[in-house]
Amino acid sequence: MYHSIKERGRAASDYYAGSEEYFSLSPAGWTLLDALSPLVGEYCRGRVLDAGAGRGAYRRLLKDHADQYFGMDISASSATTVVGDAQSIPFSDKSFDTVFCSQVLEHVPEPKDALAEFRRLLRPGGHLILTVPHISWLHNEPHDYFRFTLHGLTHLLETTGFTVRTMSPAGGLLSLLGHIPSTLCVNLTFGIPVVHPVARALNKLWVKGVSWSDKRIEKKKIFALNYVCVSVKDEM
Repeated sequence: MYHSIKERGRAASDYYAGSEEYFSLSPAGWTLLDALSPLVGEYCRGRVLDAGAGRGAYRRLLKDHADQYFGMDISASSATTVVGDAQSIPFSDKSFDTVFCSQVLEHVPEPKDALAEFRRLLRPGGHLILTVPHISWLHNEPHDYFRFTLHGLTHLLETTGFTVRTMSPAGGLLSLLGHIPSTLCVNLTFGIPVVHPVARALNKLWVKGVSWSDKRIEKKKIFALNYVCVSVKDEM
């Protein structure tokens, strides 16, 4: 049963990736998009690298603000322009204006090496738009290595040559708990005619309700689900 739910979940994620529907599958995704969208609008520009593009979930959003978009992941897919490891990226120094990396750093054995690579790739004044989990379930095992606090992420960025422009939580405890019924609702019904569209519509109402409540109830975000950060490359 567990493996069946996981397989259906992968199929649903693959199917909806690249559209806003992908983020409305769960409060975790919706709160992340809500926090990211204005930052992408403000800081994403020029030649953009999507480091860890995966299914291409953010491709459309990034392309709206980029002159050139490059999707990179460790495995080839329809969303990748190039195959590469975040710890050793196959592009020359100072070749990007923006590096975007969402929910990837926890899967990198040496995250400091990845941050150093992002800095190497950025042109002077270039921005790194980054999201990382603070509280999360195990996923993509066995390559799930880290969770990040506000202070730990700040330390990593500053010691690799970045100045943090903005950092904020995205989602909290309600979004984490709300993810569970959303996952069951979407995964168990995916592929079933009539049933899944109805379940998805009801789930979208649930997702937006949980996200709205989360924003207003747990304002301090001690249980931050994710952190969203924009940093600028220091000139040393």
